[in-house]
Amino acid sequence: MTLLRELQDSPLDPAYADARARRERRAASGARVESGWGRVGTFLLAAALGLGLTIAATTLRTPDGSTRATELLTEQIAQRRASTDALEERNAALAAEIRDLSTTQLAASDPELAEQFDALGVASAVTAVTGPALTVRLSDSARALEAPAEYPSERVQAIDLQVVVNALWAAGAEAIAVNGTRISGLGAIRSAGSAVLVDLVPVTSPYEIVAIGHSERMVNALDRSTAGAHLEVLSDRYRIQVTTDLTDSVTLDASRVIQPRYADPLGNPDDVGTSQVPATTGDVN
Repeated sequence: MTLLRELQDSPLDPAYADARARRERRAASGARVESGWGRVGTFLLAAALGLGLTIAATTLRTPDGSTRATELLTEQIAQRRASTDALEERNAALAAEIRDLSTTQLAASDPELAEQFDALGVASAVTAVTGPALTVRLSDSARALEAPAEYPSERVQAIDLQVVVNALWAAGAEAIAVNGTRISGLGAIRSAGSAVLVDLVPVTSPYEIVAIGHSERMVNALDRSTAGAHLEVLSDRYRIQVTTDLTDSVTLDASRVIQPRYADPLGNPDDVGTSQVPATTGDVN
């Protein structure tokens, strides 16, 4: 009976029970060790990812060599442009001094030729001019100013400036400038891609065309000409802003660069025609 009760109460041998207990203890210890190593691995992986993201962000925000080269080129262009502007101003001042001295000398020796020289200077844009003026302003539409690539037809074109300038010449203008650049017989208004050049100087909207002469007469002639109809089309169809203004006195500087094309030597004063000037300055045609 005692043996039967022992078998009923403890069906497993004590050795088997001890072995089972040892296995359970080893399994629990291994789970704890594995769980600890898993936390360490997770931490190391998160640290590596964070370091990689930091390095990537720093690299992206650091200018590369090409960006630095572009900045240097931009700085050099600005410096060269400033130097060129200073030289052009110096050249204009010296040219004005030479013209004044030549005019003074010529007026003392031949007053009639001096008057002819002054008239040619105004016509060829060699001489600065002051007088009443008509100003015509053309500006791109509001939409073209915000998105020029989407509304190219609503931008002022070189042909628009040409139409207005030619109409002002026909209306009796004595001198004309576009955005401060004097129009001469050697200059031109043309386009280079989307840019507009006046005597090779790039100009942008708004375009201010200033014409010196009998301002009221020029206004009436401009309204009656085909240029007036052209301006109406620009305003109504293409939303280009067109305004005019009369000014009592405006001064237009001489042309930037004057390069004589022909020089006729002085001989008999009776043989000097309207296209001849002293050989020291030349005749600009």
